[in-house]
Amino acid sequence: MISAPDIFGGLLDGISPGFLLIAAGLLIPVLPRMLRPVIAVLAPLAGLFHLLALPTGPHGTFEMLGINIATINVSETGFALGIAMLVAGTLAGVFNWHERAGLPVSAGLVYVGCAVGAVLAGDLPSFFLFFELASVSAAFLVWAGGTERSLGAGMRFAVANILAGVLLLEAFLLTYKATGSVGFFTGDLGTSAGIYLILALGLKAAFPVLHAWLTDAYPESTPGGTVLLSVFGITTAIYALSRFLPGEDLLRLIGPIMIAFPVLLALLANDLRRTLCYGIISQAGLAVTAIGIGTPEALSAATVLMIANIFGFLVLFMAIGAVLYRTGTASAAALGGLAATMPLTTGFAVLGGLSVAGLPVLAGGTAVPYLMTAIWADGGPVVAALALFGVAGVWAHAGLRVPATAFFGEKRTPGLKAEEAPVHMRFAMLLGIAACIAVGTMPYWTGNATFELAGLILHLEVLAFALLVFLAARAWGLLPREEPSALIDVDWLYRKLGPQIVGVVMSVTSTAYTAWQNFISSRINNGFRAMFAAAGPQTNIASTWGTGLGVLWVAILLVVMLLVSYT
Repeated sequence: MISAPDIFGGLLDGISPGFLLIAAGLLIPVLPRMLRPVIAVLAPLAGLFHLLALPTGPHGTFEMLGINIATINVSETGFALGIAMLVAGTLAGVFNWHERAGLPVSAGLVYVGCAVGAVLAGDLPSFFLFFELASVSAAFLVWAGGTERSLGAGMRFAVANILAGVLLLEAFLLTYKATGSVGFFTGDLGTSAGIYLILALGLKAAFPVLHAWLTDAYPESTPGGTVLLSVFGITTAIYALSRFLPGEDLLRLIGPIMIAFPVLLALLANDLRRTLCYGIISQAGLAVTAIGIGTPEALSAATVLMIANIFGFLVLFMAIGAVLYRTGTASAAALGGLAATMPLTTGFAVLGGLSVAGLPVLAGGTAVPYLMTAIWADGGPVVAALALFGVAGVWAHAGLRVPATAFFGEKRTPGLKAEEAPVHMRFAMLLGIAACIAVGTMPYWTGNATFELAGLILHLEVLAFALLVFLAARAWGLLPREEPSALIDVDWLYRKLGPQIVGVVMSVTSTAYTAWQNFISSRINNGFRAMFAAAGPQTNIASTWGTGLGVLWVAILLVVMLLVSYT
């Protein structure tokens, strides 16, 4: 692992780098507005230098309630992911340099800090604390969108992640009860703890059917907020799967489905940020498949893919975020022809798409062939074929459709004007591409290029074939039309069907209650009418009884009631 001198002089020994960002995020609301973007860049940089100075192994141990807790454990995987996350957090801070509002800047720093803290956590309590605080801060990032849609999406996001947190806590408590240890463990799906664990991490990692919160919430944040959400959330969940469920056979089944199902939905989505969200899920499916295989080579490939996706999708979301910042929309039906006025942003978007697709020299060019080699060796031909389909699909919608729709072709909105992205956004995207190149060339200049040439050639053939299919489908008009539409996903079950069912139930219940109320009311009224007819003022009883006799009966009834009440 890379190491660097401790610029803090030992003052931060035992403190997770994530705590630096969390503390900075909590201070943001009380700082002057002009200082906020500076802190958003410097805090991740400080965390990066602190992590580079940390030696391997556990740190920050202390005793609480008779339990020894380690807040940090610098492992090879955690170190690599932590470095990538802190670099990405710094680039996101540069991209968001224009942001002065307290909520998005504060929530963003806390979010990055919690993600870094989770991948460096030394035991279950530390991991759970960081993992769940990341979900809370992410919900605030969604709400920072400031629209009615972001409010609803943030609430649904919070509900899904709170449910996942409860399930995860139950899994940890059951494990602690059975073992007496708070250390990381390998889950067993034959136990209750294992079932709770995979349900919790399945929600967090956007497994099929459990994924809708991600594509619903991420696109509703601010342009910079979506950049942060896209990088850290699902990456942390995939890391958790690799820690708790390596080699789990069920992941071999879930992973390929996760790879394949988002491909068509990504081509249908009107919001380009939602399209990229489906790409994230599909790429995560590749990592889940590798984790299910569970060999050292497959687990290593999953880690490399997570790092590559951090930077590839970072650049793509930055490019679409810049378009949204300049035009006010990320709708495929409204964009087009922006390459003439945003040429640099166009180039960055194309390179980001190529990185995600796995072009050599870029980040994905290292990760995807390496991962495909591992899957082909141990996953079998069917899983490998689905993985190839997923890679081609991500290339089709993230690498081809998104740039083609936003930047090329005719303008779909007459008079739509878009200047080139601000200088700080272009600089952030340039640094993101530099990071992609650094990750993509690292195996060559470190002498660790382990994947086979045959796998690389096969991968390039798949990309070339997908490009030809995409161009032919586009030329022949076979692709879905770019027009305003509402994409129907599984969230239709609780956003549309659920409210309709509740409405029908409430209507039937209200009708039944009204009928019952009318029935009881009519019976009571009939009873009063009968009493009035029998003893009303027009009857002999009322006309012959004197006032004194009436008062006497009232007194007698009062005494009877008192005796009944106190006996």
